[in-house]
Amino acid sequence: MTALILGVFASAQEAYPPAFSNQTHTAEAQPFADLSQRIWDLMAEKDAEALKDIFHPNATFVHMGGYWDCTQELMVIGQGWIHYKHAEVYGVDVKKINDHNWAVYSTIKLDSVLGGGDNIITTPFFVSQTFTFENGKWLLSAMIFSTRTSGPGITGAH
Repeated sequence: MTALILGVFASAQEAYPPAFSNQTHTAEAQPFADLSQRIWDLMAEKDAEALKDIFHPNATFVHMGGYWDCTQELMVIGQGWIHYKHAEVYGVDVKKINDHNWAVYSTIKLDSVLGGGDNIITTPFFVSQTFTFENGKWLLSAMIFSTRTSGPGITGAH
């Protein structure tokens, strides 16, 4: 899985120029764009139980602060240590890796509450998600956040 994660990270950096425009998805790709949006919605609701059914048990989450495993990510979401309140998605690109793996690359602005209370932080990100088909269903196998300094949703961006 490590090689897949590194490949996805490199692709995400190339896939989104600062002035990204939304793409139309094929019928084959649309379910992955929808699944990605479902994950954002469940994270905003802090519904760790529902996410547990979508996250692969060996999933890796790469944040600005380091790497987390599935258990850590679910705990942080469920307990609200980092509460993803809202993801404003500017663009989504879906790519087939092979018959058992798809990637979703998103350009977003994420509102989060850090440490509880009213401490809301808004950060623009590129987010790469990989999905793997296992045991008859699609599961999130990796989610990688990387910050961006220009593009949609950033004050003063063109």
